[in-house]
Amino acid sequence: MTDIRHLTEDEAQLLVDGTLPAGDETRLRSHHLACPDCQALVLSFEALDEALDGLPAAEPPVDFTVGVMARIDARERSLAAERRVAVALLGALALGIAAAVLLAGPAAWAPVLSAVSSATVGLIQVVRLSGGVLGPLVEALRLQILLGAAVLGLPLLLALSRLIPARQRLVA
Repeated sequence: MTDIRHLTEDEAQLLVDGTLPAGDETRLRSHHLACPDCQALVLSFEALDEALDGLPAAEPPVDFTVGVMARIDARERSLAAERRVAVALLGALALGIAAAVLLAGPAAWAPVLSAVSSATVGLIQVVRLSGGVLGPLVEALRLQILLGAAVLGLPLLLALSRLIPARQRLVA
């Protein structure tokens, strides 16, 4: 009994090229031999392959490599210049901040430093307290969390899998 589904154009091309995946090769070849429509499709790809083999190979222009390398060099120089400008701006910003801090003196930046350190200590205390509460909570609700992730994740993965072209799914 042959497969009801006909060969796609990608599968027909893979059949002509002799690069079918091992798992699909037997099924696709047997369907191809039994189906006149698929035989015609494969014959058209074979005729196209023969016609293309008869064409002379196109030669690139003599200065092709030189032109490509020149464009790559120009792009790399442009990126290097952009990086130098970014580093210079960051350096100037850091220098400006350092100068402002030094000129303002300790009386200006000491309260800011104190506020930042107090906020950091408070954040550390919150993390310690929440660790004692969240651990048992997650332990108690692990099944519900797993089910919720599956309910939300599986449809998302199914939708994303539909975005993969058929040829990539066939190769994978």
